[in-house]
Amino acid sequence: MNNMIKTDQDAELITAAGKGDQKAFERLVQKHGAALFNFLLRYLGDRTTAEDIVQEVFIRIYTSVHKFKKMTGVKASSWIFKIAYNLSINEIKRRKRYKHFYDALNQNAQNTSQPDQIKEWETRKDIMAGLKRLPEDQRAALLLRVNEGYSYREISDILNLSISSVESLIFRARKGLKKHLKF
Repeated sequence: MNNMIKTDQDAELITAAGKGDQKAFERLVQKHGAALFNFLLRYLGDRTTAEDIVQEVFIRIYTSVHKFKKMTGVKASSWIFKIAYNLSINEIKRRKRYKHFYDALNQNAQNTSQPDQIKEWETRKDIMAGLKRLPEDQRAALLLRVNEGYSYREISDILNLSISSVESLIFRARKGLKKHLKF
């Protein structure tokens, strides 16, 4: 589930960071950095790219405080994830232009002879392969819901879609993933 605290405190931190408060900026990074990285890693399938985009997200937050102030009714954490999602879409488009699709899924996998660990790794590998086969919008919606714990409303804000579209995307993503995993 999502371990980020989603309160107006985030908005206050964003505003303070935009005014040059280094401690507020560091708090934002501590609070949201890991969740952003995990989402982007699962979404993009590339550790280095996920790290780069997380850095870019925080640069954008720092330079775009004025845009956040103009938005009403949007949670700060949703705005942060929307920036991450948009940057990841740009990265996917860039990859397609140069035909560089997903690098190795996880180079840090440990070689082990223990059957339970092997089975767990194979299951994770199958799930990641299934996620990679989903259309980008379905994958993003499902990861935001399942891994990050966002509500349908928050996902609709992040992806700039209606709630019913988000519900449909998640339904189709689950159906596609089950088909791939043959449940």
